[in-house]
Amino acid sequence: MKQDIIIDKTQEISPEKTSKIQQIVSEFNAQDSLDVLNFGKPALESISAFSDGVLSKIRKRDVSGASDTLDAMIKHMKHSKIDTVKPNTFMAKLPIVGELFNSFGQFVKSFDTIKDQLDNLENNLRAHEHQLEIDIKQLDQLYHENLNMLGELDIYIEAGTQINTQMLEMDLPILYAHTKKTDDPIDHQNLRDAQQMQLRLEKRISNLKTTRLAAIQTAPQIRLSQEGDRMLAEDISDICHNAIPLWKRQFLIAISNYEKEKALKVTKTVKDYTNEQYVKNAEKLQILEQQIAQNYQRGVLDIESLKRVNDITIDTLNNTLKHYEEGRKLRAQAQQAIEKCEDDLKIALSQTLT
Repeated sequence: MKQDIIIDKTQEISPEKTSKIQQIVSEFNAQDSLDVLNFGKPALESISAFSDGVLSKIRKRDVSGASDTLDAMIKHMKHSKIDTVKPNTFMAKLPIVGELFNSFGQFVKSFDTIKDQLDNLENNLRAHEHQLEIDIKQLDQLYHENLNMLGELDIYIEAGTQINTQMLEMDLPILYAHTKKTDDPIDHQNLRDAQQMQLRLEKRISNLKTTRLAAIQTAPQIRLSQEGDRMLAEDISDICHNAIPLWKRQFLIAISNYEKEKALKVTKTVKDYTNEQYVKNAEKLQILEQQIAQNYQRGVLDIESLKRVNDITIDTLNNTLKHYEEGRKLRAQAQQAIEKCEDDLKIALSQTLT
């Protein structure tokens, strides 16, 4: 980096600056109070105007926005659950196998969300990088404005020193001798005014020297601030060109690993299910064949069924005969009752006719 040289009072003053110093000295009016008040002011106006212009357009910036995005994204990645998805796919609807695919959709969706966050983070970082580049340029301008102010301050300090020396060694002694000679009150006042003007000029020169020292101290501060901006810009560039693309590649690998894991589970489960069903079908066939053979050896009617039906038939016949006998007895009793009723009626009729 090019080293900027701060004006050193021990260096030889250029003819251009010597001419400007002489012009300031010649234009200075020791009897004008405003000349002392405004002495050196033009040296400060340029950098003040530059600072005001910059501050009216920008304010101090940091990378908090990008940090917030990065923090949120990392938290999201840490809390992403790969096994929490249920996509509406054909494979997901299949028995057994479908259960193995019930998380892939949300898994991929979660990475889409992270991709959006990565894109937002990269955009935020690039915006901050651009702003840092602007700040670096403005700090360059501020540094050179500071150097210009130092050069102007050196001119005014040198001019003020020459004016002050002239007042102390020439103007004041002449006024003092004249006042002592005339002893006029007006001359005394003029001498006092000249002395006060010299003291204010001396103080003004001292203030300009203090300002010059502050400007010298400001130069490395500007460079330090600028270096901090450069380091931040380099870090942001590294994140955008290295870290974020690396993250995206790792996410693709993670998705690939997830697919392989699911495929492994599918093939293992299919094989397990196939073997399980194969054994179950063989066991079922064995049971059915035994039942079929047993059933084949049976007749149309079992002996137990024939014996049971025979017993039921005999009981039915016996009951039928029993009912016949009971009916015959009831009919005989009824006939006897009828005959008795007829006899009783005849007796009753014959008694009525006599």
